Amino acid sequence: MNALPVRAYTDKLSYEAGDGLTLHVDTCSESVDVRLVRMLDSGSSNSDLDYNVPWSAAGTYHASSQLSCVGSFMSGDVSQTSTTDGVQFTLGAYVWSSNFDSPHRQTIIAANDSAAVSIVLAIEDRALTLTAIDDEVELWSVTATERIIDHSWYFVAGAFDGLFAHVWLEPVDSLYGRSGHDQRRASVDRLSIENATVGARRPESIERTGQLCRGRACDNLNAKVEAPFIARRALPSSDVRRMAASELTPADVFGDTLIAEWDFAPRDAGEDREIARALVGGQPDGLFVNLPARGVTGRHFTGDVITYTQRPSEFAAAHFHETDLIDVGWNPTLHEQLPEDLESGVYGVVVSARDGSGSDTTPIVVVPKSSDQRNRIAVLLPTFSYLAYANENLFNGLDTSAMTDQEVLVAAEDEAHVGDSSFGLSMYDTHPDGSGVIYSSARRQIVNLRRGYRMWLNNAGRGFSADMYLVEWLARQGFTVDVITDHEVHVRGAAYLEPYATIISGSHPEYTSRSMLTTLQQYRDDGGSLMYLGGNGWYWVTGVYSEDPLIAEIRRGYAGIRCWESYPGEVTLMSTGEPGGLWRHRGCAPQKLVGVGMAAQGWGSSEPYYRTNVQRPDLKWILDGVEENPIGSYGASMGGAAGDELDRADRALGTPPGAVVLASSRDHSNFYQRALEEIAMNLPGHGGGQQDPDVRADIVYFQTPAGGEAFSVGSIAWSGALLHNNADNGVSRITANVIRRFVNTRS
Repeated sequence: MNALPVRAYTDKLSYEAGDGLTLHVDTCSESVDVRLVRMLDSGSSNSDLDYNVPWSAAGTYHASSQLSCVGSFMSGDVSQTSTTDGVQFTLGAYVWSSNFDSPHRQTIIAANDSAAVSIVLAIEDRALTLTAIDDEVELWSVTATERIIDHSWYFVAGAFDGLFAHVWLEPVDSLYGRSGHDQRRASVDRLSIENATVGARRPESIERTGQLCRGRACDNLNAKVEAPFIARRALPSSDVRRMAASELTPADVFGDTLIAEWDFAPRDAGEDREIARALVGGQPDGLFVNLPARGVTGRHFTGDVITYTQRPSEFAAAHFHETDLIDVGWNPTLHEQLPEDLESGVYGVVVSARDGSGSDTTPIVVVPKSSDQRNRIAVLLPTFSYLAYANENLFNGLDTSAMTDQEVLVAAEDEAHVGDSSFGLSMYDTHPDGSGVIYSSARRQIVNLRRGYRMWLNNAGRGFSADMYLVEWLARQGFTVDVITDHEVHVRGAAYLEPYATIISGSHPEYTSRSMLTTLQQYRDDGGSLMYLGGNGWYWVTGVYSEDPLIAEIRRGYAGIRCWESYPGEVTLMSTGEPGGLWRHRGCAPQKLVGVGMAAQGWGSSEPYYRTNVQRPDLKWILDGVEENPIGSYGASMGGAAGDELDRADRALGTPPGAVVLASSRDHSNFYQRALEEIAMNLPGHGGGQQDPDVRADIVYFQTPAGGEAFSVGSIAWSGALLHNNADNGVSRITANVIRRFVNTRS
């Protein structure tokens, strides 16, 4: 793995002119040059379209390598500093994982004192251990006789009674595991327990960052933990089985010698979600650091309810991962206001190492203020989808022969982030224990959110780099546009969109919130026009867990095209309390918004569109000047305008009765397969694109009663065809025809 010579990110993805911007840089170079550019070209940094922007922050800055905040845990103080010469103590909790394998110590709970001494209850090579550590030197350790197994809840405890150190491993349900215990002589001369951590040990640099809490620790855990506690008395062996069966609580067993216990159940909608509720009188609440998953099932889960809002006691666990990241936490390189006179658009903060080793250009979007005079056209960049795919590494170890007949080329920047936790994971990846990634943060370097990035599966732009095809095409066609992001639509609502004659989507607006759907539909129904120039749009229910830093949340559920699925009962978003999964299964299929919705995906050759037999003289303007038939047998994405992920019209899912299908793709290879949510039963001979007529992309147009309009192309690959032959092609002409019509009818 080759490290990237310069890595950078900004504190946000979108800004208004004059906003403060914080830049974070990691490099081995001692200094970097920073400048601001307007990005209009889709593929190079030397385009005739791009230009440098005067900025007071442009200049040379000191730089260095950085430490990263990765791996979730809980940190909390005890109710009273417990200092005794005749030491006794117990550490305990309930724990579950789908994969306990790990090459390093995984801390369940650690008691820490001010003298660098820690007592650590942990899992090592599937064995439960209790270890005393002084300044990173192991003093003694005791290991349970039985090995812990996956997919089972255990009560775990470690204790010291003044002479012996004990460790107990007790399955909550004895059908799914065996009891283990061991003891050894040990000594603890003096222990002053001041702080405890759950899910890691040796915490440092903990601080609130916006709405969340970041920090660092070591020996992180990949597992669920419920009801951790610390007492200054040894646990009697006779109480172990009864605690595992929940017949006794820590308070029952330890009384006033219980000095810390935490409840991880989410309860009140208005509560601080980063607080671990303390249960012992005088004990401060704990802090969740780096966002472990909550709203997850605990040891009492029955399946009678499937949302934490109905019965929090069944969802009283937190799921910790060594790869959780909400803010990588690098020290800032600069903080400076953007120029007050910036036009709305896509810009790049260019960071170049002074030693010539490399550079990185971090894209930002400058959006209009609500009070600004607007352009008539807005491009809506799907930033929630950018976050969903941020630094995905599905290519790592994947046999792509079943997915594509195209050459697969993995970019150097993709190779560089594999195995480096400081890049974070995408919502398509899984944590080391196999659980799916449900959160994605913007506050880190995102290598596939770069202009010119070529995705390994289609060897062309995808996501942001594909949307830059549209940005360049608009500039070369002479269209003056504003650029906005999902975040503005989510937060500011329909009033913010009202000045625009038309809103043009990006190529892949897959992840969307309820607020976004409501806003876009209201804009359309009030007479606005939507141009959906992509595929697989408005598909997954998405929450915004935090706006500072920007963090998106999903719960995959059990349907749709997915790389992992939620554990039973874990489908409710912590950010909103609403069910996750597909919008289609909430009665909000994208066909209702734009006339088409997810039909199929594949990465064989892209195909063109063929005109239908519809006779609508009033719609001739859409195809005016388009002589080619089929339309779009070219393009950067696998050689055609209809490819990658495809959407089609479907009356049953909400395509309006007045919608007109003007053209459809066909003859896709069997590398294209019907979307999983449409397959009720697997049957032989149904195949893919060669046999299934519903594996296609439709070009659709319709009007709303108040004069709103929607035009959709149903293909991610569409934008990759816009610039073909210097934009002298049918895909380009259709797109320009629709833009001009939508703008002119609303002048």
